Amino acid sequence: MLREGRLGNHADTEFAEFTSSLEFDRNLFKYDIAGSIAHSEMLSKQGIISEEDAEYIVKGLRKIFSLGYSALDLNTEYEDIHIAVEARLKEFAGSSALKLHTARSRNDQIALDLRMFLRDEVISLAENIIAFEKVILNLASGHTETLMPGYTHLQIAQPVTLAHHLLAHFNILLRDLERLRDAFPRINVSPLGACALATTSFSINNDYTAKLLGFETSFENSQDAVASRDFLLEALSIISISSINITKICEEIILWSTREFGFVELPEALSSTSSIMPQKKNPDAFEIIRAKVSIVAGSFSSALMLTKALPLAYNRDLQELSPIVFNSLRVIRDSFSLLSKLFSCLKFNREALKRNLDKSFSTATELADFLVKKKELSFREAHQIVGRVVMKAEKQGGINLKLLEEASQEILGRKLEIDVGEFETVLDPMKAVLNRKIYGSPSPEQTEKSIYIGNEKLKLIEDYFAGRKKTAKKVFNELLGD
Repeated sequence: MLREGRLGNHADTEFAEFTSSLEFDRNLFKYDIAGSIAHSEMLSKQGIISEEDAEYIVKGLRKIFSLGYSALDLNTEYEDIHIAVEARLKEFAGSSALKLHTARSRNDQIALDLRMFLRDEVISLAENIIAFEKVILNLASGHTETLMPGYTHLQIAQPVTLAHHLLAHFNILLRDLERLRDAFPRINVSPLGACALATTSFSINNDYTAKLLGFETSFENSQDAVASRDFLLEALSIISISSINITKICEEIILWSTREFGFVELPEALSSTSSIMPQKKNPDAFEIIRAKVSIVAGSFSSALMLTKALPLAYNRDLQELSPIVFNSLRVIRDSFSLLSKLFSCLKFNREALKRNLDKSFSTATELADFLVKKKELSFREAHQIVGRVVMKAEKQGGINLKLLEEASQEILGRKLEIDVGEFETVLDPMKAVLNRKIYGSPSPEQTEKSIYIGNEKLKLIEDYFAGRKKTAKKVFNELLGD
């Protein structure tokens, strides 16, 4: 149908199959139909086609939608969904179908479909991240006084609480949500009316179609509208960051579930075992997530190279970008969904979490701070004294007041005359945590504030995406009766 005027009736079969986008285009079916209905209604409103033609077109498009993607003739000679739909429309709308493509190109049509597709995918992904964030907050609220080691270099550093540790991951993922929210207005721009690259001489109304399709605004430059895919790249960059953040969570749970750590017990229904070692309970879900999200990061690199150095305006190379983005979105969305289920079933071992705090000199910094505050030493002097204490304590089995006085005598030439009661209090991990009064610290009081504020921030983002979802649903209800 499309080739007849310039290239003849038939394309080479191998060429047609190689260049066809129909395999991916099933994901765009709903959006292509909705966009065509909006375009048809605009053409009628502007007097470019008759109301009767528009009525036939809209009725036919709704019929095609009700029959579903599989009812299309998916002959690869049609190249893409746009031509397949138009060919099917002729059966229902007759010659009126031939008028649908007036003042439109496949270039602005595919850009439109992708933006509508992506905004729905971003909303869906945001919902999955929000659901996982709620699981994290719920877990944190039950562990504001559960002591555990905080780590640097995977070495025990200072005492924190499990709630504080979980809230670190919550805030990391909250920024991913904020990035998605900030990117959404740049996705939600209608390219319809840009046509091939230079708009049209027909008196179309871009703002009208943008409104019908739920877009916040229409394009500023027609070449940019059809040539640019930075809205896809931006979304892919955000989920690439998020995928890296997920790997940190997975890695920790994998480590924590080992007998060496023993911090967490995995749910049986979400674990695997060995084909030969019957005692094994393996964290396969976390390992597979950790592996799968590498696809996302790799896809971002591929997407950047695919769009590199393309001259304005449209180039067919861009066809290969869509499946990359779609696959990445599916992987990250499914990963967050499974993480929510996994974390809802985790059982943390409070005793194991606390076990190594006393043996690991985790309150050494607290002792150094005490010497600065109570004995008016410089921090470097205090640091040197406590470092000497730890060096000796590792050989003798633990820190005691005698070792501290010996170290101060060696370094300062005098004893510090520290009260034994104060000394023991300073070394208490819970006391060290309670002494943290600054917002964002691991103390129960501050983590409870963080949980409250986290809930408030999450609710604002949830409301934002719920509003956009409501708008999108209204669009399809009105255009498709969906």
